[in-house]
Amino acid sequence: MKALRFLFFPLTIILIVGCNVNLRQTNKSKNVTVTNTSTNSDSISYTASLTDKDPEVRKITVSKMSFGPILTEIAKTDKDPEVRKIAVSKMSFGPSLTEIAKTDKDAEVRKIAVSKITFGPSLTEIAKTDKDPEVRKIAVSKMSFSPSLTEIAKTDKDAGIRKMAVSKITYGPSLTEIAKTDKNPEVRKLASERLRQLD
Repeated sequence: MKALRFLFFPLTIILIVGCNVNLRQTNKSKNVTVTNTSTNSDSISYTASLTDKDPEVRKITVSKMSFGPILTEIAKTDKDPEVRKIAVSKMSFGPSLTEIAKTDKDAEVRKIAVSKITFGPSLTEIAKTDKDPEVRKIAVSKMSFSPSLTEIAKTDKDAGIRKMAVSKITYGPSLTEIAKTDKNPEVRKLASERLRQLD
């Protein structure tokens, strides 16, 4: 399947660029002339730049792209995290961003993906499971579902993440419990302050 995927990828690019045919109408004969002499060379050049061994070349090419499916493929398969970061930054399709946020080995790539996700359940899952605290922080900062925030405020090992979750909780009993039981005095203090704000 991987072999087919990599064959499909360059062919897709050639097809997209190849469809970019210029039509010219001559004034005298009023006939439509199709000019595609440069199309093949452009397609080959474009494909070659995406598979170039130099990541700097690939970064420049990806930065000029806007076609979602190809950006997704690059974000999933390119070996260089900097190239993947550029691809992810230009993506907008939630399910693909979620997949990358859950699976990419580079925390910086995952952070960019998470920052663009808007689907609450996906953010909750990432906030509970990602190994990198900075990734979890971004996920928590975008969450709004109080029960999920409460769970994270009670269970996350990072006090900074627990504080962030507490700052967004609106359910009094949850805040009361955290104010009494959290091991970190700053988290307990913040929970108490939140309770006063809700009164």
